[in-house]
Amino acid sequence: MNTIRIGLFTPRKKRKKGQSTTVTTYVEVVTAEELTTTLTGLGAKRVGLIRRDRAGETKAEGELMAPTALTAKHLKWLSATPEEFETRGLYYD
Repeated sequence: MNTIRIGLFTPRKKRKKGQSTTVTTYVEVVTAEELTTTLTGLGAKRVGLIRRDRAGETKAEGELMAPTALTAKHLKWLSATPEEFETRGLYYD
């Protein structure tokens, strides 16, 4: 089976001037269960799908949910090639 590389974004706890507001981690997973295990290991309480467009604007795709609510449908959305340029990832806190 093919692995899917997913960007995980979480708020930066202590931010220095000029630093981004989030910390990014990339993981490679095959199933939604594997992604759930990874997120739980990172201490995620809630997760949400996000997308960043060409202009750099980030938007949430749906509502925040428990990591255990992730399904193959979410993984498919994360790995799909969008019609226009955008980066897709997962936000967690």
